[in-house]
Amino acid sequence: MAQKRKLTTLSLAEKVNLLKIIEKGEKKKQDIAKDFGIPASTLSTIIKNKDVILKNFNENSATRKKMKLGEYSDIESCLLKWFQQCLDRKIPINGPILREKAEEFGHKLGHEYFKASSGWLTNWKIRNSVVFKQVCGESGAVDVQKCSVWINNLPKLIENYSPDDIFNVDETGLFFKCLPDKTFIFKGQSCSGGKHSKERVTLLLGANMSGTEKLRPLLIGKSKKPRCFKQIKSLPLDYYANKKSWMTSEIFNLWLMKLDKKMVSEKRKILLFIDNCTAHNLTSTFNAIKVQFLPPNTTSVLQPLDQGIINNFKIFYRKEMEKKLYRL
Repeated sequence: MAQKRKLTTLSLAEKVNLLKIIEKGEKKKQDIAKDFGIPASTLSTIIKNKDVILKNFNENSATRKKMKLGEYSDIESCLLKWFQQCLDRKIPINGPILREKAEEFGHKLGHEYFKASSGWLTNWKIRNSVVFKQVCGESGAVDVQKCSVWINNLPKLIENYSPDDIFNVDETGLFFKCLPDKTFIFKGQSCSGGKHSKERVTLLLGANMSGTEKLRPLLIGKSKKPRCFKQIKSLPLDYYANKKSWMTSEIFNLWLMKLDKKMVSEKRKILLFIDNCTAHNLTSTFNAIKVQFLPPNTTSVLQPLDQGIINNFKIFYRKEMEKKLYRL
């Protein structure tokens, strides 16, 4: 028998917050619905009733979830407005900061004996659907306006190139010995493991727009002659080394020159999209490659390889590594 989905009822404040996220246009609607734990049909209903929801919220009507208003509603209102302003500016906020700001508002509003205790803050968070989460990802630093302008100009940039000749490359760090941190165990047993390996390499991956061609990967390690390469005559990738196993402009230009020679031999002209990190400083000229830099603070949205391609590579790598490990 199929398990019934748990019913999620959003408070009025949560619905208003949801509408604000939709209005910003930074996330897909299906992702927003998933974040709030509601089906797509419920999201559509909320959008349809936007005007009614905002009106009820502004009038502080009885359509909110049943909950007593705080004793210091003026302080709560000021704190909520200030909190929203901080979120809009991507400023992280924790409990002590909220309590200190609440007491500051209390002093300014004439509440001489007001104290923002832990209990008061807990009730304020519940009333306003505020939760504590870890800040993750780079999407908060994305310049949305730059993304829109660049997307509008993209057809002109690629008009003289076939999808087969439009490429994107990007680096990623790989903890190549790191094992999964979760496992099945027998009930009653303690779950403990060894120390996770911190050995890291850098990989440069690339592919074309049509998905028909993958560029020869570039691997950067710490050792010039790793023991694991002993007696190996050829590799399916290019290998370079430096003390920190990071990409440098010297390595990047060497790799580009090699790619340029390959394209010249194939009598091809390609367009290569890359991000504008310092390691991508071009010191050479190329005959078959035209390099187009992505705008700063936009790569998490605009860079094709960041849209799941690198992530899929790591998933397949981890799967193959585990297969090799589990051949006991």
